[in-house]
Amino acid sequence: MLLENAKGTRDISPEDQILRQEIITLLQQTYEKYGFIPIDTPIIERYDVLSAKFAAGEESDAMSETYKLKDNGNRELGLRFDLTVPLARYVGSNHVMKMPFKRYQIGKVYRDAPIKFGRYREFTQCDADIIGSNDMLSDVTCIQLALEIFEKLGIDIEIKINNRKLFKSIIEYLGVKEGKVESAMMTLDKLDKLSIKDVQKELESKKIKLDVDKFLELSSYDFSKLDKLFTNNEGLKELKEIFSYFKGNKKLIFDAKLARGFSYYTGSLFEIYSTKLDSALGGGGRYDDLISGYLSGNSKQNAESRIFPAVGISFGLDRIVDVIKQLRTIETKTKVKLFVIPIGTKKESFEIANKFREAGINTDIDLMNRKLDKNMKYAQDLNISFVVVIGENEIKSGKLSLKDMDKRETYKVTIKEAIKIIIKDIK
Repeated sequence: MLLENAKGTRDISPEDQILRQEIITLLQQTYEKYGFIPIDTPIIERYDVLSAKFAAGEESDAMSETYKLKDNGNRELGLRFDLTVPLARYVGSNHVMKMPFKRYQIGKVYRDAPIKFGRYREFTQCDADIIGSNDMLSDVTCIQLALEIFEKLGIDIEIKINNRKLFKSIIEYLGVKEGKVESAMMTLDKLDKLSIKDVQKELESKKIKLDVDKFLELSSYDFSKLDKLFTNNEGLKELKEIFSYFKGNKKLIFDAKLARGFSYYTGSLFEIYSTKLDSALGGGGRYDDLISGYLSGNSKQNAESRIFPAVGISFGLDRIVDVIKQLRTIETKTKVKLFVIPIGTKKESFEIANKFREAGINTDIDLMNRKLDKNMKYAQDLNISFVVVIGENEIKSGKLSLKDMDKRETYKVTIKEAIKIIIKDIK
């Protein structure tokens, strides 16, 4: 038996998991600051839910990369490839709820795709979505959320923004017929991965007549030029409204080439990049038709009552971790702040360690009966800030030997005094 992971999956080391949990905590606090509430959904979905024409779309990479399986009842299932489609299914089956429904979810998703730096087959997405509102303030909220999160993480970013309606107008202006527009979008979305020549070839293989060079020329136009070309374009109006909230913010960039690879997008599109390491860290957009696509009901009244405009943004935890690891010089190896070394005082030291824990200090204790020098080396290797040595003399005197590992200073202090010193350092 080979002790290997399934291809594309990986174990997370303690150092990486500590960093991941720190990021997740920051995300959760920021999501909740903006009024989002948590939900959770299964990693396994019915395959027909994942493959619905109004979900990823037949030509989406996500469908060709979906892990397929069957249960014992021979029902077709698939591992979720994102958190948006399960959210749409959840809202569709629980549609009697207060609107707007602002949810966040952090969970693993799966895509059977080629592996390269920053791209895994098993990865974690961190989503925030607003269901029920078609106001551009919802889209603006998602963008502001991203700006705040990456500022807190200390990662310089730029956010490329486009609108699917404008993208569609440009393609139609270049002569692509209605039935081929979606397919053309899927191919043009590969311009950042393939050469212009290869994109042109793919369009031709689909029998789509579109000049990629002309498309790139129109995509370079600013709002004023596009206004003259597309009078009263709804997508352009929505874009201008979004940018009006962020005047002077150079992190936001209009990019008319941005399409994103899912057919469920209907309006705004966002893509987040690290400026220093040129890595995509997240994205999202508006998907006003996805939830209603899952709902049945033929009457006009029923149909009108089941319209669920929606917008969301998603951050890739694994890519954020990769970027931070390249920017950081020191890894956090443990969350322990104090290491207790008993010298013939195991029971007394156990009780004292608990007093530090009760004071809110992460405390560990020697479990290996090592000598003092080896315990000190252990604490040093894990970058533990404080060590307390407890022998019989310390028990008798009521004064502990507290060593500050960073300052290389030793204090003879009571338990209360030691707690004050450590808590002050933590703050």
